[in-house]
Amino acid sequence: MSRPLRRALGLLLALVATAATVALSRAPYTTGHGGDALLRLSWSGRPQRIERCRELSDAELAERPAHMRLRLECEGRSARYAVRVVVDGRTVSTDTVTGGGLRGDRAIHMLREFRVEPGSRAIGVEMSRVEAIEEESDDADRETEEDLDDDDEAPESGPRDRGEREREERQRERQEALPARLELTRSVALAPGSVVLVTYEPSRRRLVLLTGSGR
Repeated sequence: MSRPLRRALGLLLALVATAATVALSRAPYTTGHGGDALLRLSWSGRPQRIERCRELSDAELAERPAHMRLRLECEGRSARYAVRVVVDGRTVSTDTVTGGGLRGDRAIHMLREFRVEPGSRAIGVEMSRVEAIEEESDDADRETEEDLDDDDEAPESGPRDRGEREREERQRERQEALPARLELTRSVALAPGSVVLVTYEPSRRRLVLLTGSGR
């Protein structure tokens, strides 16, 4: 086969492949479940840390090696979460999820899909911590107006002690973890073959529902 003929044949095959790719990209997406719609749960987040802490005395700190001198000594584990999905008042799924890793302290990666009949549907998704919520944890996460006023009036001080820095770091970690309870209830009109996505919005610490055509 001559070189011009091979070049023409290669150009023809490239054009055919390009046309096939364009055709596939324009093909409508379907859920793969006939005329049903699809409810998809998809989010990631680090579980809360359940722990009890005590503040060490100066004498106890002195006994610790330099690399282990933490003012707050804490013991605990990562929380588990119960997830419930409700459609039109009927529970379609209950599950318990934990964080990844051997100790369960890595992010929870949630991915579930459910077939839903088209039409107007009331969808509810709940995610709540399995372990009991300690009152002291709630108090630690809440800052009152009185506390803010005290901070404004307090005189400037020297470097913060180690315990205060550690408490602030743990407070930041709690704010970055999944809340103890998340709940979403929405009424949505589902078309055949459509996809509804429920995901977690970290900036506002809430579940959100997104709808689309499913393409």
